[in-house]
Amino acid sequence: MIFESLPSIPYAAVVATFLWSLAIGLIGHFAVFRLRLFDGLLKAPLAAPFSSLPAVMFSFMMAFLASDAWQNISLARGALIAESTAVARIAAIPVRPEAAQRQSQEALRAYLDAVIGEEWKANFNQRGAAAAGAAIARLEAGIWSANALCDSQAGRAAACSDAVVTTTYVKAVDDLRMARHQRLSLGFQGTLMVKWILAIGLAIVTAVSIAAVHRANQRTAAIAQVLFCLAAWMTFAMLATHIQPYRGLDALSPAPLQELRATL
Repeated sequence: MIFESLPSIPYAAVVATFLWSLAIGLIGHFAVFRLRLFDGLLKAPLAAPFSSLPAVMFSFMMAFLASDAWQNISLARGALIAESTAVARIAAIPVRPEAAQRQSQEALRAYLDAVIGEEWKANFNQRGAAAAGAAIARLEAGIWSANALCDSQAGRAAACSDAVVTTTYVKAVDDLRMARHQRLSLGFQGTLMVKWILAIGLAIVTAVSIAAVHRANQRTAAIAQVLFCLAAWMTFAMLATHIQPYRGLDALSPAPLQELRATL
């Protein structure tokens, strides 16, 4: 996201959106009162209702971004629940033979270490960790190897998992893979800049239209623009702190995964 260039602090989004709003107000004010293009408004001023058109479109844009942010948060919570549930299910399934069970537990520990330490804390779920993908592959390969061993002549005397255990285990691994992919896709969406650039551009158009309506009185225009920019700042700040579910003031925590890691 645009404010990611600032230090990774909880209030970085608030600071960044304040700078956006300040720049928007200055651009709108100086464009109208310094460019000769708008001098004709002194003789033929714009009707006041004109300024409401860009403002309404800006409101629609903010509503769209807000809907996207709240949906991302809801989906991220669901993905976290699904991922932790899949890990708990895999850990509880009694895989046989015993060597396959140990391999499964080791792969789960490697997966949780990679997810918590690298994907979640280091990458904010914007990029996947190769170790996490490899751990899922080991989980899947382990059950197939155990099943093949039990079907072989050498493994028939050993304790083996029945069809129900194998099916449940494979389904849990698929659920884990799907939940991880959803988490990473939601983390990546927070980095998309196009929607923010369009929102800032529309805010500049709105600021220019407000100043143009008040072209005859620079003081009145400044007051109107200050009020608009304050409102825009609060809206931008609220959205920017929630558009990325895994960073910011209300970032989701990997606490359920950390609790599972402590038990393995």
